[in-house]
Amino acid sequence: MANVSIDPIASRDPISLVVCATACQVIGGLVPQMSPFVVAGLIDGLALSERDAGVVASAELLALAATATLIAPILPRVSYRRAGLFAVLLTLAAQAASITADGWAMLVLLRALAGIGEGALYAMSLSIVASHSRNPEKIFGYFQLVWAIGSVALFSVGGEVAAAYAHRGVFALIAGLTLTFSPLLFLLPNLRALRQAETRAMPSVPLLGSILFAAIVLYVAVSAGLFAFSGPMGERIGLDTAAVGYILTVSTVVGLAGAGAATALNVRWGRAIPISVFCLGYVLVALALCLWKDPVAYSVAIIVSAVLYYFSLPYLFGLAAALDHSGRWAAAAGSAYLLGFAAGPIFAGVVIAASGYASLAGVCVAMTVAAWALAMFVVGRAFAARGLVGRLGRSAT
Repeated sequence: MANVSIDPIASRDPISLVVCATACQVIGGLVPQMSPFVVAGLIDGLALSERDAGVVASAELLALAATATLIAPILPRVSYRRAGLFAVLLTLAAQAASITADGWAMLVLLRALAGIGEGALYAMSLSIVASHSRNPEKIFGYFQLVWAIGSVALFSVGGEVAAAYAHRGVFALIAGLTLTFSPLLFLLPNLRALRQAETRAMPSVPLLGSILFAAIVLYVAVSAGLFAFSGPMGERIGLDTAAVGYILTVSTVVGLAGAGAATALNVRWGRAIPISVFCLGYVLVALALCLWKDPVAYSVAIIVSAVLYYFSLPYLFGLAAALDHSGRWAAAAGSAYLLGFAAGPIFAGVVIAASGYASLAGVCVAMTVAAWALAMFVVGRAFAARGLVGRLGRSAT
C-alpha cells in the first residue's frame, strides 16, 4: 500500500461515488428511521395490537439486518450496479404491495421481502465506500449529515402522514422516497470490489472484524436503548411529551455538528482518540440521563448524545473499512449497527423493568466501556500487524 497522499486533489473521491453510496444508504436505512410511524400507522389503520404491529416492524428490521450480514461475504464477487438495481426493484415491489395489503400475515411477508432488498442496499453503501473510497471516514460523515438533516424533515412529514393516512400513507411515503432515489443507483460502479488480494495478507482480519462487530453492537445498543426511553426519562423529571419532542428535534439539528466534525476531522487525530472521546461522552450521558433528575441536565444530555452519535458512526465504520478493503467487514459493520439498533430498546426495557434506571446507568456504562476496550484492541492489533493507514489517513490507490 502506498504512503499517505499529500496531494489533496488526489485524495478526493468522485462525486458520483459519494452520491450513489449515499442513495444506497438512504434507501436501505429509511425503515429504521421511520419505524415509530410504521408501528403507529399499523395500530391506527388496521387496528392491530401493539404486539402484532411490532411483529410487522420487527420482521422488516430483522430481514434487513440478516441480509446485511449474509450478503457481506459475497459482495466483493458481484457487480454493484446489477445487485443494487435488483435490490431496489425488490424493495419497490414489496413497498408498493404493502400499501394495499390488509392482512397481517401478508404484511409480515411483504415487509420481510422489503427488508431483504433494503439490507442488501445498506450493506452495499458501506462496502462501496470501503472498497472504492480514498477517505471512507469523510463519506461516512456525509452519511450522518444526510441523516441528521433528513431526519428533521422525515419526522415532521412522517407524523403528519401517519395521522392523516395511517399505515398506507407511511408505506407510500417510504416507497415514494425510494423511487426518488432509485435513479441514482445507475451511478453505481459496474465493478466488483477492489483490492481483494490485500485481505489475504492478514489472517487475523476475521478475528479483528468479529471483535469490532461485537463492539459496534454494544455501543449502538446503548445509544439506541437510551434514545428509546428518552421519553419516559423526560416524563419522570416532570417534562411533558411536547417538551420531550422539542428537545429531541433540537438535538437532531445540533447533531449536525457531530457529523460535520467527523467529516472535517477525518483521521487527522487517528482513530483511538475520537473513539475514546465519544465512548467517554456516552458514559457521562448515561449517568446524567439515568441518575440526574434535572430538566436542564436532561436536555443537555440528550443534545450531547445526538452530537456523539452522529460523530461516532463514521469512525466505527471507517475502522471496519480499514480492516478489509474489499468492503466485506464494512458491510458487516452495518449489520452490527442494525442489530444493536434493534437490541437496544429490548435490553433497556428489561433492565428498567427488573431494577430501575439506576441499574440501567450501570449496565450502559459497562457496555460502553466494553465496546471501547474491544475497539481499542482492534485499533492496536490492526495497525501493529499491517501498519494500516487509519492512524494518519488513506492513500490514493
